[in-house]
Amino acid sequence: MPKKSESKEASLTKAATGGEWRTVLAGLLDAWRAAPHRELADRVVSVGAKVAGGRGLSGDWDTVAKKPDAAVLSTLLDTLLDKGSVKARPRLEALEDWPTDPRIDRWVADRYADPPFTSTGARPFWTRLAPLARRILDARAAESLAKARAGYDRSIAHEEFLAAHLDRIRPRLDAVKDGALSADTREALAVIDAALRADAEAAKPARSADSATLLAQVLAKPEDDEARAVLADVLLEAGHPRGELIALQLEATRRPLTPAEVKRERQLIKTARAELLGPLDGVLKPDCTFSRGFLTRAALKQGNSRALESAIEKTAGHPLWATVEHLEGKGDYDITTHDVMRSLRSLAHSDVGLEALAGMPKLEALVEGSASDEWLELARAKGAFVQLRELDLQVYPRQAREFLTSPLVARLERLQVRMSLSGHDPSGAESSMSLLALVPKLKVPELTFRMVRHDGKDWSSGYHFVRDASGRLSVRVFTTSMNEPHEALVQGDVLRGLDQISRLEPASLVVAHQLRTGHRRAVEQRARELGATLEG
Repeated sequence: MPKKSESKEASLTKAATGGEWRTVLAGLLDAWRAAPHRELADRVVSVGAKVAGGRGLSGDWDTVAKKPDAAVLSTLLDTLLDKGSVKARPRLEALEDWPTDPRIDRWVADRYADPPFTSTGARPFWTRLAPLARRILDARAAESLAKARAGYDRSIAHEEFLAAHLDRIRPRLDAVKDGALSADTREALAVIDAALRADAEAAKPARSADSATLLAQVLAKPEDDEARAVLADVLLEAGHPRGELIALQLEATRRPLTPAEVKRERQLIKTARAELLGPLDGVLKPDCTFSRGFLTRAALKQGNSRALESAIEKTAGHPLWATVEHLEGKGDYDITTHDVMRSLRSLAHSDVGLEALAGMPKLEALVEGSASDEWLELARAKGAFVQLRELDLQVYPRQAREFLTSPLVARLERLQVRMSLSGHDPSGAESSMSLLALVPKLKVPELTFRMVRHDGKDWSSGYHFVRDASGRLSVRVFTTSMNEPHEALVQGDVLRGLDQISRLEPASLVVAHQLRTGHRRAVEQRARELGATLEG
């Protein structure tokens, strides 16, 4: 009697219980490609991450990507953007030759939900991403794209561009639905889940209870390096990457690391990011800073996706936030105001209101992107911003003089003041430039004025003053790049600024402009007359 062939579900179950995860991944992909369903896709993502195991690629990205291999796809996607938008273009084209995969679908959807590149120069990246978006079969990815599209503001150039992309494929996305999922397949998925949990439990070291207790102690008292050293020993024994990272970075506090050690430190942060950040990984931008083995500086992902907002909110209060000293980005309110943020010293572009920020007793540095009438009152108030030493803010020109002479400014070590100058009326610019005359009277050791002609593009001129121990001033005048009509405005600003600066008799003057039209000549001539060093 012929032997009865094994069902696909039975094969999946057998492979999962036997720990044959590459076989499981291949079987899940076959099932998903035959009848796409988000639950199959969820397991493809989980099993794919397990197969990848946090390991780096065996060769350079482009070489590895030439031969489609489901086992390395998760790692390829994690590192696709590590060389910027230009290098990413051929990488996206390479993925077009790969079989459909829900991990690609979700990666593509995440890029539209939280765009990594927004300049017009990066548009070729999006052009190459579009073919991958057109072939999306995962319902969860299609829903993410629909949510992203609904949140785009068409008055913002890059969001209008992305909206047009998604509008062209909207009918295709609307047609993406979950296929049927049989009872046998659901049972097989349950077995896979159980096997994944069992593997995770088995992977925990014998001293995992010790490591959990020690980790809690470190997070409760982040300044205790002895506790970190003890935790490092336990984690090194268990093979956890944080143990090696703690050891390396503690050693760096005692001596300069060797080139090989620096390379290993960077490799650990790159390849073990998910293990080091836990649930914080999904809500943070790529450029994170680790110190003594733990996250210290981070920026929240920005986007219009409700899924991203929800993910950020869910991380509020997580113990791993306890070591973060600097946090940047909107959507931070629930995180920043939680008691777990015991190390927080610096914020940029926070959703927390100014009055609440003023009451934070440990806040030492702040970047505020919007002008507010509250600043004058808070700058004069006793008990407001008691530890603040660095401030970057936008002020209304009408408030600037009074703000600069406030008690708050007198306590600062570094200050950048940004003022928006609108229109072609020179009187507003002249009034703002007259503030440079206050510099000798101010006690701030490092002071920058930014005169902004276009807020959205940051087309501006800047005047950076540094006071040495004897009180002499070193001055650097700079501009950003901009279009020709704005160059005409900024040229006038710079010439007015140079006239004001000449009266201060600085010890040194550098002019580093990015003017590209004929407007540069008058600026350079005046700089030479003042004996300035020209850069750019």
